[in-house]
Amino acid sequence: MDSHFDWVFVIKYAVNLGLLLALLIYLIKKPFLSFLKSRKERLRSEVDRAATAAEQAKMTLEEYSAKLDAVSSEIAALQENIRKQGENERGELVSAAEKSCEMIKKEVEDTVRLETTKAVSEIQSEVVDSALALAEKMIRERVDADFTTDSVDDFVKMIEEGKWQQLRH
Repeated sequence: MDSHFDWVFVIKYAVNLGLLLALLIYLIKKPFLSFLKSRKERLRSEVDRAATAAEQAKMTLEEYSAKLDAVSSEIAALQENIRKQGENERGELVSAAEKSCEMIKKEVEDTVRLETTKAVSEIQSEVVDSALALAEKMIRERVDADFTTDSVDDFVKMIEEGKWQQLRH
């Protein structure tokens, strides 16, 4: 047995491996570099596209934020306008109600005044009628037998017409 290490065998295979690797590098170098270059460009274009998309998204966000702020201020203005209109309408309704109340109060006062006048007039008429009836009764009782009923009727007629006051003065 040989205890000696076979360096020739190792060198042959090492040279063979080196030649194989050199041939592989020579054959694969251009496609591999081309692949790496295209991959680098593709990644760069994707990064650029992502940056552009991010910038557009940022611009869209700013645009929508501005629109949202405009809508918010418009809503606040509309709410204020509606509140003012409500207050104006409330004031108009209160004013109309107060005017109606005053008109109703005046109508009630006029009605009370008319009814009072009418009641006083009716009472006066009843008092006059009662006084005439009583006066007629009293006159008939005091009249002598020779006083005719025609004279009494004429006197009652004069009282009804108001001429009896002329006789007293």
